[in-house]
Amino acid sequence: MNWTATSKGLAALCFFAWLAVPAQAQLTADAHEQPPHVELDQVLPETLVQSGVHRIESNLRVKGTLFEFTVDSDQGRYDVPSIPMVILRIHEIRTLAQAVDAYQRENQKLAAELRGAMGTGGGSGVNILTSPLDSGSADISRYVNNNVGRSIEELGKRSDAEERRARGPGGELGSEKNMYESWLPEDPILAAHKRAVALQLDLDIYSSNTRVQVFLDTLARARGGGNRNAGMAAVALPNKPEITVDRGRIEFAVRTAIARKTVRELYVQNQAALEAMGIEPDLYHAFLSHRAFSPRHKTEITTYLVYLEGTANRGALLRAALRASDEISALGYTRMARMLAYYHETTEKLAGLVSGGNVLMATTTGNNMVLVLPFDLMWWSSDTDRVFSSLAKFADQNDFALRELLLVGVTSEAMRVQLEGRKFLLREKYLLRR
Repeated sequence: MNWTATSKGLAALCFFAWLAVPAQAQLTADAHEQPPHVELDQVLPETLVQSGVHRIESNLRVKGTLFEFTVDSDQGRYDVPSIPMVILRIHEIRTLAQAVDAYQRENQKLAAELRGAMGTGGGSGVNILTSPLDSGSADISRYVNNNVGRSIEELGKRSDAEERRARGPGGELGSEKNMYESWLPEDPILAAHKRAVALQLDLDIYSSNTRVQVFLDTLARARGGGNRNAGMAAVALPNKPEITVDRGRIEFAVRTAIARKTVRELYVQNQAALEAMGIEPDLYHAFLSHRAFSPRHKTEITTYLVYLEGTANRGALLRAALRASDEISALGYTRMARMLAYYHETTEKLAGLVSGGNVLMATTTGNNMVLVLPFDLMWWSSDTDRVFSSLAKFADQNDFALRELLLVGVTSEAMRVQLEGRKFLLREKYLLRR
């Protein structure tokens, strides 16, 4: 299918623009439900729920289309929104715990310094910054609402105050140093040490977990002071709970680039890759300057888009991503990029992308329609009824061979029944290993 030349592509674009407009017709509410109760074991595998150094409490909360988890650990208690974020935090908790234990055996002085710097063992809440546009905690209700229909419209909206903070005095996006970049040491040698330690321990140097930042800074200073073994602790964790694309080559390429390159060098690398795809300069510069995304997020998304070679309109993902307001929504877009790449690798090659406000639709070479959503939870409400009934009608009118929904999280049983009745193939927990 020639994506750019067919009326089907234009129809899809117009249709998704229409989705953001409130429905005028009142549909039947016979099957509509309130946000359902979901058990923790329905969402995460047991290996993530508990280990020797952490436990996720059973009081799973629904916040809009996201779950909020409480993670108790020796390093403190974390209130964590979203499945992608809780997976990241658990990885950090396990890594820090094992690394400190290793230093306790080999370098008690360094282990004591790390424990003191991180303030572990107090049981207090952990200071985690989730919004690079605000020095405080993220307000989840700012970008999600109580159903998928409103979330499609609201997921990436920012307030006027946020927009002013995101722009510099000249009005250009990303002109000020963002939260992520501020954690890199001014000294380039110390910054290089910090990147090397992060690579060795598989930690994100741009993590918003303040204890990770203190941990990395402490080890970087130790290396800079002549302790070459600082950061060389052996850490053995279970297999990662999420799938990798292209046998892990993409993840390896991103980790290597983050370890070896400065923020400016990553910008240049990503710019060259996006430019080679034919994406217009205004779009890729806006994305690469966006303060909600860390250099790692930008590099991940760019690398996944490179992997989608042959897919038309790859810039649609960047256009949708410009609506991100904080780290949680930024993580959602990185997961959308990975879901598309994984589908492209394992199911069917993608033909083209269309952005629908904050979400993406893809078509495949076999004429399938694939909707990608970064939500933890969906249930059957008046808005999901409206959206998916319209999507089903749209798919019928355009003769798609198959209509699929890729979801980060889960749906209610009622939602599954209704989607099946509208001929949707639902792929829940799409990136989690079975």
